[in-house]
Amino acid sequence: MSILPRFTLAGGLVATSLLPYSAFAAEPTEIIVVTASQQQQSWLSTPASIDIARRNEHGLLIDSAELLQGIPGLQVDSRANFAQDTRLSLRGFGSRSAFGIRGIYLQQDGIPISAPDGQGQLSSVLLDNIAYAEVLRGPMAVLYGNGAGGVISLYTNEQQPSGVSSDLALSSMHQQYQLQISQRSLNNSWQLAAKHFETEGFRERSSARKQQIQFGWQSLLTDELTLRLRIDGSNDPLLQDPLSLSAEQWREDPEQTAPQASLFDTTKSTQQHQASLALAHSGQHPWQVAIWQGNREVAQNLAFTGSAITSSGGVIALDRDFQGANAQKQWQLHPELSTLVGAAFAKSDDARQGYVNQFGQRGDLRRNETNLAENRDLYWRVNYQPTDKLSFNGGLRYTELYYAIRDNFIQGANPDDSGERNYYQHAGAIGMNYQFAANWAWFISTGQGFEAPTLSELAYKTEGSGLNLGLQASKNRQWETGVKYQDASSSMSLSVFSIRSSDELLVASSNNGRTSYRNAGDTARDGIELAMRTELSAHLQHDFSLTLLDATFASTALSGNRLPGVAKTDAYSQLRYQPRLALPLYLEWISSYRSKIATDDENSDFAPSAVTFDAAISSEQVLAKWQVRYWLKVNNLTDRKNVGAVVVNQSNGRAFEPAPGRYFSAGVNLNYRW
Repeated sequence: MSILPRFTLAGGLVATSLLPYSAFAAEPTEIIVVTASQQQQSWLSTPASIDIARRNEHGLLIDSAELLQGIPGLQVDSRANFAQDTRLSLRGFGSRSAFGIRGIYLQQDGIPISAPDGQGQLSSVLLDNIAYAEVLRGPMAVLYGNGAGGVISLYTNEQQPSGVSSDLALSSMHQQYQLQISQRSLNNSWQLAAKHFETEGFRERSSARKQQIQFGWQSLLTDELTLRLRIDGSNDPLLQDPLSLSAEQWREDPEQTAPQASLFDTTKSTQQHQASLALAHSGQHPWQVAIWQGNREVAQNLAFTGSAITSSGGVIALDRDFQGANAQKQWQLHPELSTLVGAAFAKSDDARQGYVNQFGQRGDLRRNETNLAENRDLYWRVNYQPTDKLSFNGGLRYTELYYAIRDNFIQGANPDDSGERNYYQHAGAIGMNYQFAANWAWFISTGQGFEAPTLSELAYKTEGSGLNLGLQASKNRQWETGVKYQDASSSMSLSVFSIRSSDELLVASSNNGRTSYRNAGDTARDGIELAMRTELSAHLQHDFSLTLLDATFASTALSGNRLPGVAKTDAYSQLRYQPRLALPLYLEWISSYRSKIATDDENSDFAPSAVTFDAAISSEQVLAKWQVRYWLKVNNLTDRKNVGAVVVNQSNGRAFEPAPGRYFSAGVNLNYRW
């Protein structure tokens, strides 16, 4: 099927800054504009831990791990498996996710990527068209509502110069092609990008094909009124799943594939179409209104039959319609005091079927239900700056979350599992920032947030049949303090944080395709994060990040056990060197380390520590209106055997997802401007 989307009425993007923003303003070069905190302030004066990841032009950007690596507090585990999304956890939030991303609020250009129930994924995003990503950590993130243990905000590369560009990238496993056209005038600009990616993978039955397209249009209607439109389409017709391995299988041969992958033809295909539209006014009292709508389809074969009448089946068929709206307005009450009030609505409507997996063929029906999730939010923000050096930021958010499940498969031992549940929650945070010197600032903040169960976690009771409607939302209390430094050539941030969570959801049982959950976990997470960017000379730049995280259970049964999926130590170093040559040449060296990771709540096994070294060389030339850029990169230079990620609390014992060994890639980009 064509990846060109079929759209009905669709809507927009929610710009998240409080202060006026011009769609056609040049990007600041010395001051980082922080939008993830919903304040347009300099990085130095924001009372939160925020880092920016910019797209690296040297290498294949085939999953979000390439974009988000090196952010302190954010553990990025690439599964090298395109049937499963990159595994992300932030200060321990999201670590228990068996698939996709949860516990972290995801958005692109202000539009939610996370569903109303908190589950999200980044596989449908055209990452090559992302200019940068902001990662907000700590108490201020809870102001984004349900499941906002942290925030990852992606920003599309807009207002590009008029021209056309093409990319070709190849490796021993992958090949990628991309074409982009852009046009820019005084008051209007648009961009169209399309991409094709395919791979054979480094394990048997790990092939994938992905196709993506994106159109963006921005118009300055008046000096103060901006209209934005973005249309996204993705089509992944083939995503084979080689499955995870047991510890013994991984030690024997990390490139092998679990036998169940061939037996049950474990594959996945997805399609997603989405459109968004936003209108923003940047006058004395700025306001913004946005709407969005889309559809997502998923078909997946799992590694079991799911033939029992009480099973949900071994073949998944999902058809999801989703939409939402957001509106906000700001008032400058006093030169030192501003406030903002907003409201948001998001809805997803799923048609879910499950069938018996007859060894790769769709069999009898085992699940047929409709799932509805609605999220209604009211939020308030305030910024008070009594002096040039001292500022206070805070806010409150009230959330109503409604779930409804209608079971249409009622046969014999499989009774009616219909039901509904409401969650009424609130979140709040406050922070103070004091700039005690020209280049130094100290901040402190605290907040309380929540994370409601997802639809899949409500699906089954621990015992008997029916929905697990007794599950409560987990709550977290966070504290953070830190110092920041910034001058013309370097920046540094050091953060110390403490998080206490109650009613964490744990796996209660996993049997015959049904996984049930229970509120049984209190956790304690304490850590230190360090990020540094230094220009060691005019030709040498060094980026370094370090995360030390002690994440343990505090509840009686598991007290002292480490949180599964979370590393105690995560370190990243990147050196960039430009020799003094007539032809521009850039050399890059990346080193990363991740300590061992527990695979389950009982800490019965650990994935070993992982160390990797990557190296890249690139150059570029300008020939009249043409710009040519080419690069060569080697990943995992030492060919070390590593576990890329773990599947937490895997009942079948296959918890290890191997990382690929050494491989080379190369690419060329042709860019013509008119």
